[in-house]
Amino acid sequence: MYELVSPVNPVAVLRYTGHLLMVFAGVLLVPMFAALVLGETDAVSIYGVTVLISAVIGAVLHKMLPDYELEVKEAVILAAITFPLCSFVSAIPMALSSGMPFLDAYFECVSGLTTTGLSLAPASPTRLFFFTRSWLQWVGGIGIIVLVLGVLIRPGTTAFRLYRVNFGESRIRPSVVATVRALGAVYLGLTLLSLLLLLFSGMPFYDALCHTLSAISTGGFSTQPESIGAYGGFLIPFLITISCIMGAISFSLYPEILRDRKTLTRDPQVRYMFWLSLLGVPIFAFALSGGSMGFELLKVLPDAAFQTVSALTGTGFSTIGLAPVSDASKGFLSAFMCIGGSIGSTTGGIKLFRLIVIVQLVRLVFYRFFLPREAVTPLKVGAQVVESEEVYRIMTYVLLYSGVLVFSAFIFMLYGIDSGDAIFETSSALATAGLSVGVTNPAMPALLKIVLCADMLLGRVEVIPLCILLLPRTWLESRR
Repeated sequence: MYELVSPVNPVAVLRYTGHLLMVFAGVLLVPMFAALVLGETDAVSIYGVTVLISAVIGAVLHKMLPDYELEVKEAVILAAITFPLCSFVSAIPMALSSGMPFLDAYFECVSGLTTTGLSLAPASPTRLFFFTRSWLQWVGGIGIIVLVLGVLIRPGTTAFRLYRVNFGESRIRPSVVATVRALGAVYLGLTLLSLLLLLFSGMPFYDALCHTLSAISTGGFSTQPESIGAYGGFLIPFLITISCIMGAISFSLYPEILRDRKTLTRDPQVRYMFWLSLLGVPIFAFALSGGSMGFELLKVLPDAAFQTVSALTGTGFSTIGLAPVSDASKGFLSAFMCIGGSIGSTTGGIKLFRLIVIVQLVRLVFYRFFLPREAVTPLKVGAQVVESEEVYRIMTYVLLYSGVLVFSAFIFMLYGIDSGDAIFETSSALATAGLSVGVTNPAMPALLKIVLCADMLLGRVEVIPLCILLLPRTWLESRR
């Protein structure tokens, strides 16, 4: 039985939480200036006071507490508290400026920062409300820890451990800080490209900006109640789809694509995304048409293509209402949301790399029946050999993910919600996708709002760090 050798150092965690609060105060400066531009003067002072208090608390924690190099376990804890804490801070000005109940505002901010897109928006939201939640999605997409690493943390052991916990071992630059800044540049470049595409389509600047921030972060918040279905024609849904796909591809791949364009087609995750989409569109179109063939099937094909990509990339935009679709259609979208996009992208879900490992593992088990016992057969994804320890982590994550999904859906069913709708809504939250069949609304019971908040947070930090945060042994010395 493995045990923590020692509990985490709470002083070290608090000091780096100070870093986090200072950076996030800068994040909230943007909605403050947006309120000024949009003429919502009351919100300017509300956001201004929040920024000031957050910055002061962060500076006090940073200056007053002794400097420590973070251990891996403390980096895990910091990753786990980032999204709940920043959601809490941003919910305060949102609740005060919009008149929303605090729980609803917290839900909205969790949905934004986790890039989910489920919403409890008030009846008459302001333009600042729409912009703020899209901005939070964009920040959540690149990751708040990325901003901390890129702005405040100097290169060294702490930077490496924070990066490793959030992004793994792979780097595209010699140092992790340089890597983070390069990834940030890629993210900004993709955002500008997406904005230009939507402006080219004729979408008004304000709508184009909000949808760009949501699309590249694979978030899905829209300025329209009907989401992308509010925009007629083919061009806008098509360009939004391109933005969703760009956000669902690993950002570390883009610098390599600039050097060699064949890198895109060689990447296993990109290939799986392409083939799943190609296979999924006709299946979903068939389910959406009620099993009809011919003209009815062709009629729903554009919507089927958009919704399939939206679900797989975890974006959550819609061109059709999903409440009246069949259980088969809901089941299909639930499965695609749970798969998600590439590791290293802004998407949630189990992610394509883990799916590929599981497929290769099943293939290897069958293959081994035809080989001698002593034959060495490494598990490979492309040219990469996947070590047994990584396989254990993947299988543990998938098991925990499935358990959280089943438990969450069960709670919804206890409230009388149909099993198909319960699985769909909790799949959407846990995969940080944001598609909804109408279950998520301001009138839903508080417990269900809390369950969805927990699902969104667990989906964004990938379950294990948040579980470690809540373990008593993480904080207390074990007694033997």
